[in-house]
Amino acid sequence: MCLFTLCSSFTSGSKTAIPFKGKFFTSDNLGNLFLVQNDNSIEKYDVNGNKLTEANFKIYGNLSQLDVSNPFEIYAYYYDQQTLLILDNLLSLRAEISLSDISTSEVSAAARSFDNGIWYFDASNMRLMKTDKSLEPQIEGVPMATWTSDDWIPQSILDNEKNIFVLDSSNGIALFDVFGNYYKTLDLKGLTDFQVKKNKVVYFKNDFLCQYDFKLFTTDTLQQDTQALHMRIEPNAAFTWKNDSLFINKK
Repeated sequence: MCLFTLCSSFTSGSKTAIPFKGKFFTSDNLGNLFLVQNDNSIEKYDVNGNKLTEANFKIYGNLSQLDVSNPFEIYAYYYDQQTLLILDNLLSLRAEISLSDISTSEVSAAARSFDNGIWYFDASNMRLMKTDKSLEPQIEGVPMATWTSDDWIPQSILDNEKNIFVLDSSNGIALFDVFGNYYKTLDLKGLTDFQVKKNKVVYFKNDFLCQYDFKLFTTDTLQQDTQALHMRIEPNAAFTWKNDSLFINKK
């Protein structure tokens, strides 16, 4: 449970609602919203709720992860087809990469590296790997079985230029350095999404938007909403998904 220290930074700003009954949403550090609909189409909105563009690559199946950590180079991973698409800021296709070309086993998650390469997780060998866009190997991690008996099948990866965060909702978040060396696991289980703001992991769980400081080992509550399905924050806005609407609360 989070310690209750409610943050009211966004309670006095303007609020906009966008109709949304889809699968999930995410946001970038510019305040742009990306809504993934039930048909796997991707819609992009600005922080004022204006629709900017949309795209649908439904031939690849279900969209597993949408990495918008670089707003100008977006990575969309389709687990069913083991395919990573690289999109520009207008969601136009720039590259299609088949991860089955570099792994004969299951790639459970894939995302952007800080230098615009590719991090991916080889679930069969439980290893974090890195390649460039030409699929030339750069880093091959040590199998996680060397330090845990748990089975890791991560759902998402995030690189914040200092650490690589690997989320498995059953086991928590494993932290690696930029060379792919594991050094600890955060006991944050049951998550479907998370953000990293400096040395804090921001996540929504059980009606609470929380932040966990993985340097000081402290947890605080940023906001509570018993009707929220999911929440995220960016420097200029907070986003709350309730029922069939996604609310933008600008700072």
